[in-house]
Amino acid sequence: MDTNIIPDNLQHPERFWVDYVIEATSKDHASQIAREICLEQTVELPGTTQAVRSVEAYTVGTLERIEFLGSNHNKHNHHHPPHSLYRVSIAYPNDTAGDELPQFLNVVFGNTSLKRGVAVEDVTLSRHLMQNSTMFPGPKFGIAGIRKLLGVPQAPLLATALKPMGRSSEDFASMAYQLAKGGIDIIKDDHGLSNQKWAPFEQRVVLCCDAVQRANRETGRNCLYAPCLNAPSDQIISRAYFSKDCGAGAVMLLPGITGFDAVRQLAADPCFNLPILIHPAMLGGWLQSSSHRRRGSCNSQEGGETEDEEDHPRGLSHKFLFGLLPRLCGGDIVIFCNSGGRFQFTPEECQTVAEGCHRPLGRFEPIFPSPAGGMKLDRIKEMRKTFGDDTVFLIGGNLLEQGPDLEADARIFLHAAGRDRQYCLPRELSHTMSFTINEEELTTSNFVTKCSSDVFESDAGIPSVAFVERVASNIRRRVLKYTLSNNGGYLSQACSSAETLATLYMRALKLGPSIAPPVPGPFQGSPGPGIRSITGEGFNGDPADLTLDRLIFSPVHYAVVLYSLLVEIGRLDEKAFDAYNVDGSTVELIGAEHSPGHAVTAGSLAQALSQAAGIGYARKLKNATGRIAVYMSDGEFQEGQTWEAVQTMVNLKINLVAVVDVNGQQCDGEMKQVCNVGDLARKLRAFGAEVHQVDGHNVSEIEMAVRHRSELPSFVLCNTNPCQGIPLMKARAPKLHYVRFKDTAEKRQFEHVLASMNHKVCNSGGNSGDNISTGVTNNISKFPSVAERKPSAAETSRGEFSKVATKVDVVTRPHRAHLLEWMKLHPTAIVVTADLTSSCEADMIRDKLPQQYLSLGMAEQNMMSFCGGLAREKFTPWIHTFGVFCTRRPFDQLAMSIGVPNLNVKILGFLPGLTTPGGVTHQAIDDVALCRSIPNIRVLECGDATEVLSVLDVAEEIQGPVYIRMLRGEVPRLFPSYSPMKFGTVRVLSEGKDVCIVTSGICTEEAIKAREMITTSGVQIRHLHLSTIVPFPVNVILDAATSCKYGVITMENHLINGGVGSATAEVLAEHAVGKRLIRLGVPNCYAHGASKNYLVSEYGFDKYSLIKAIEELCHKKLIIVDQEDAMGQTRVAVKELPVCVERPEDL
Repeated sequence: MDTNIIPDNLQHPERFWVDYVIEATSKDHASQIAREICLEQTVELPGTTQAVRSVEAYTVGTLERIEFLGSNHNKHNHHHPPHSLYRVSIAYPNDTAGDELPQFLNVVFGNTSLKRGVAVEDVTLSRHLMQNSTMFPGPKFGIAGIRKLLGVPQAPLLATALKPMGRSSEDFASMAYQLAKGGIDIIKDDHGLSNQKWAPFEQRVVLCCDAVQRANRETGRNCLYAPCLNAPSDQIISRAYFSKDCGAGAVMLLPGITGFDAVRQLAADPCFNLPILIHPAMLGGWLQSSSHRRRGSCNSQEGGETEDEEDHPRGLSHKFLFGLLPRLCGGDIVIFCNSGGRFQFTPEECQTVAEGCHRPLGRFEPIFPSPAGGMKLDRIKEMRKTFGDDTVFLIGGNLLEQGPDLEADARIFLHAAGRDRQYCLPRELSHTMSFTINEEELTTSNFVTKCSSDVFESDAGIPSVAFVERVASNIRRRVLKYTLSNNGGYLSQACSSAETLATLYMRALKLGPSIAPPVPGPFQGSPGPGIRSITGEGFNGDPADLTLDRLIFSPVHYAVVLYSLLVEIGRLDEKAFDAYNVDGSTVELIGAEHSPGHAVTAGSLAQALSQAAGIGYARKLKNATGRIAVYMSDGEFQEGQTWEAVQTMVNLKINLVAVVDVNGQQCDGEMKQVCNVGDLARKLRAFGAEVHQVDGHNVSEIEMAVRHRSELPSFVLCNTNPCQGIPLMKARAPKLHYVRFKDTAEKRQFEHVLASMNHKVCNSGGNSGDNISTGVTNNISKFPSVAERKPSAAETSRGEFSKVATKVDVVTRPHRAHLLEWMKLHPTAIVVTADLTSSCEADMIRDKLPQQYLSLGMAEQNMMSFCGGLAREKFTPWIHTFGVFCTRRPFDQLAMSIGVPNLNVKILGFLPGLTTPGGVTHQAIDDVALCRSIPNIRVLECGDATEVLSVLDVAEEIQGPVYIRMLRGEVPRLFPSYSPMKFGTVRVLSEGKDVCIVTSGICTEEAIKAREMITTSGVQIRHLHLSTIVPFPVNVILDAATSCKYGVITMENHLINGGVGSATAEVLAEHAVGKRLIRLGVPNCYAHGASKNYLVSEYGFDKYSLIKAIEELCHKKLIIVDQEDAMGQTRVAVKELPVCVERPEDL
């Protein structure tokens, strides 16, 4: 039973209890004093007043019990009547505490602490207060969590202090390095170290963190350095975060000086995830005296006497002050003065401290007591017998007295504590306990109650198979939670890969501890001038260490699975996962090389293996002993580059192991139905590679196969089940690639699965997942939404823009149904996809017109040449895939197989520009430039639903290859249905003589909004919308540019180089038009994964950016008109868009 929770069946479950020890002459006198305490601690008025009577029922404490403890009579003093000691229990209403820690402490002992003869012995919380995690956050780590961080499953922990005050930061760093090398678990600042001039705080923390991290890399351990945060109250949080950012493993607070609420505030901060040490400085003045405690422990009869000299109860008990209170506030280790040292604590008092740290307390994890205060090495055996192994032994001065060799001194400490063989993970497995810890795991008090048998396979500290399997289950649960919260996710990938990835990280590979920040920063820009290249490989260890293995992650759409694993094993902070697929985050939907755990850019698939081969060969030349491992999917064997890489690795004898998720699935369904790769093992062996086939859900089989070494590259084919752990997924077969729930009923079924998974985990003593059923909040403040976007300098100078929304119709998936009807009328047309049928809205052709449909799998180079062959036989291929996969990836095949022979192939490139959150590998920001460079290819771009519905007819009329930048999903209708797209026609959306705006695609809608916002500014705008980009409308652009006063602005969803902006510049230059040109679009850089609205704003081609460009061109500030309807909603004054003036261009 939890000893500090009031049972529901007691009289006042809505109250918390405080046990006081008071001095009184009789039981009646004790009752009178207790009544005075009830009033003093709440209303602070006599109980007879009318004001008190009106509120007494719900404010004033009530006396619940009185217990006689013994006599406190002084036989040497006959001038005072004899006194006895009583324990009185008073129950206070919860509301008196106001759900705040300072007020709670005020009610417990506030004014009464000034009285003589009263002491606080214990506090018992109500269930309401037990559940109040803001008021009482409790320890984030506790005993189990700190053991996991350190990799010490049993035996006492060892700590020491950097001292003395007066030494330099460099001296302390040298001490820290030697002590960490010697095996100390926790190295803390001495409590006297603050921000003194000889060792300033920031300088000391930087140097000591670096020193301890260097020692950790050399030993494979995870020693924790804890800076002292004895600082002014307004600097405590900032110093804590500075310490965290520098790589500190813990922090130390002095609540006797800075207050217990400082501890609470830091522990309750969801973004701060380091253990907290509590130091006792100045708490001595709060303590209960010792003599009456000895009397209280005797079994005297009422009225009996003792031989002790007179003393009066006062202060707080050791159990409450050093055990219960720090634990409630969020401390993980509490330092106190052991008996027999420099301070006057008795053995009994010290035992009560340990009791307060360890006893059952509901959701509050047990914490480490740390006896200190002049302790010596020769007392460790005695202390171990007294306090047990769940203790941190803190020895400072006596350790430094052993001699100048601190590393050797530390080993003496280890020997004295029975730790001759240090508990730490082997170097290749030390990553499992790296830096951070999964907070959800720490919500269960039983999580690591028996570390050696439950988590660790042996004293060597290798994670057990059972523990790896539990991590795999937690991965699936986490991904399912995300999928439910966001109505979509890569769930089958978690089902198939969880055990394999967990085994690679936890048992099979020799990875180092993470050197990356647990919460990665926001995206800083793609590598280029002034921006260095950043990868997420640091989460897997130091890639520069040639003794360590390196893991290259290829199927980056599995990113959510990898992030979940990194959180589960402590390499990634829980809050970082909340940033998954959030605008501005590096924790991207489709992982990029700057994403956690990723080493290379691999989103277009089949490229990581070749890059890994190059890395492996380079490390071979450097005589590296660590191996290269690649995790990849079986679908990547549909790409020819994979087989080219296999050839290279075999010929160069590169020591590389490729671990393959063989789940038989791809985007369009089962691989054997889409593009069967056949017997992979046989094919790989035919290339000369070594092959191992294993059960991809059997940890031991995976580990054995991966650990096997050979001179040849080896492939571990992990046969997996895409529904493993979630059998309900089978009902969705054969389409398992991405789960988007069909309806509420299906979603409810998956919610039941999640609830069942939570129940099983709780009952097994694992990760409780108390909040696993709640939705992902995605409220990371570092990554502002578009609505929170900071205004530009131009915006700030004139006030914020109004939120203007043009009233337009939105058509859902217009291409999908139209394509079916159109194909029925064109029997020689064939829709060809590259494993993206549904994603490109061609699924109705697959289902209704299978004779006019082909899916060629993930093999785009082959698809381009294949379609060239079809066209030679008078069929018209209509390729449907993402823009990057039909231009950038197969560029040579596009040019040679289609462009050169001028074949009648129509290519629909979906997700043009920055219309996808899929990141750099999925964003077609250069497709127009590539196609402009191939003679014979015409380029069209859809700007609205009307153009989507008419572009097929336009392309059909053109003889030769056509590339179409296509829109999907929710598409606005800007142009009336009776004004379809026409080849070589420019739509004139407004007339004017000041500025010419040229837009295409999605930018046209942005430009319309911008125009409506500045209608009263006095600037006349000629707005041209291009749907035909190649051939470029030279005459129309030339006419508009020469007739406009200030110049031309182009805005496109593309790089500013190579697209509409470049084409316009060419026209102006070739015809010597001396007008200013401003090009808006993606600047000369790569983008990252985020929402469309965020990206167009971030990269400067939204309506705000256009208005700013108009101001720059005209050299004037514009008047922004706010127009609101009767409901108070800002909108554009709606007018029917006119039928566009059409200007056929000479082709």
